[in-house]
Amino acid sequence: MKRKSNHQSLGEVIQNFLQQSGWESKLDEVKIMTEWDKFLGPSLAKHTKQVYIKNKKLHIRLNSSTLRQELSYKKSEIVKDLNSKVGKEVINDIILK
Repeated sequence: MKRKSNHQSLGEVIQNFLQQSGWESKLDEVKIMTEWDKFLGPSLAKHTKQVYIKNKKLHIRLNSSTLRQELSYKKSEIVKDLNSKVGKEVINDIILK
């Protein structure tokens, strides 16, 4: 990693390292998956069995067909809300299983 100047803050150095190493996108994905549980709340989050991101799509495996149907109506709103929590576009779709 090449330093730009001698007057970078520690935060800037860490941010540059994350960008250059490719870890920044992985951290953004973890933030999205963490926000998923907060978005649903504890009573609905217990129906989530698996959460992962692949090709900018958030894959959610649920054990409740009723919840899956309800969430399918709001997919675009959920994508927008989760991305806004992270501050950038990390996902562009949700796949409910």
